[in-house]
Amino acid sequence: MSFKRNIFFVALIAICVCFTTGFTFFKNVNSIFQNVSKTKNELWCVTFQLVWNEFMDKYSDGKPIIFEGRTPKTAKQLNKKLYTKEILDSKSYYLAQGEISLDLKKEIETAIKNKFNETSDVLDFINWGAKNSYLFYAMLKKDFTYPNEFKKLDAAYFNSSKEKVKYFGVEAGASSKMRNGVDVMFYNSPNEYAVKLKTNQGEDVILLRTKKKGDFEKLYSYVVDNTDFGTFNRKDTLKVPEINVDEVISYDDLTGKKLKDKNQVITQALQTIKFKLDNKGGSLKSEAVISVMTTSLQPVVEPRNFTFDKPFVLFLKETAADKPYYAMKIENTKYLVKE
Repeated sequence: MSFKRNIFFVALIAICVCFTTGFTFFKNVNSIFQNVSKTKNELWCVTFQLVWNEFMDKYSDGKPIIFEGRTPKTAKQLNKKLYTKEILDSKSYYLAQGEISLDLKKEIETAIKNKFNETSDVLDFINWGAKNSYLFYAMLKKDFTYPNEFKKLDAAYFNSSKEKVKYFGVEAGASSKMRNGVDVMFYNSPNEYAVKLKTNQGEDVILLRTKKKGDFEKLYSYVVDNTDFGTFNRKDTLKVPEINVDEVISYDDLTGKKLKDKNQVITQALQTIKFKLDNKGGSLKSEAVISVMTTSLQPVVEPRNFTFDKPFVLFLKETAADKPYYAMKIENTKYLVKE
């Protein structure tokens, strides 16, 4: 399809292992990420879905988890199991489960140290003295670099912010090596475009700018349906803000509720997300835990400016996968690196 075709959108993926078909999970994202929604920035990572899938397999034979009384919308979305570990390279994630004990904590800590050379940001939140309790754990670790480093650009404002943030990208007339690191997914207008940043590790960083409203599912599906890769021309420019995310997300609407016709209650449901992006590459580290207690009961000729200094969306996806594993929407400077 041609770039001249009416296209409303643009999307970001970066090892986007963060999302393609069936993005219904992202509906109600504000209610899902309660402590993040107040900022208007939105985050999603597949790690919590991974532990939920294990939870479903153990306590419901893979069938939907139903609670006594009203089943939260978050659970209904997770029950669809739209994302599984099959969208990930096995080298990038670790799963564990077992009866809560200090032995299990040590087992997990040793495993993630050996596999990723990482320590945990979430395990200290767990009550390791809890009785009759079971834990599901996941870690996802990704690191990626660009074939050629992008240029550090002058600090500038983001979306009429009061403070300047750091940017990187490509200036007009840049070398072919640097320009070859960018694929134009489509360009509809000065305010509607999407690009993909290539990496050495087979991860796609997709950046989308659009005024169109919608959840991650609709935005990513639009990109997939309308992409017609083009060349990043010599006179084109790229401007992307550096990103630094460090969040702990608590799924409070899932805790303290008894499973229907069972004696289990979710006591903790947590997720951590650490994501960085700069001119050299990026990294993602995310963990998720659920603890359960058992109760006695086409090319453009004119120069184009791909400037992400207004609200935009970012996805991370493995190149060979059809779904992303991370997504975020940036509308202010909370996650941007200050000057």
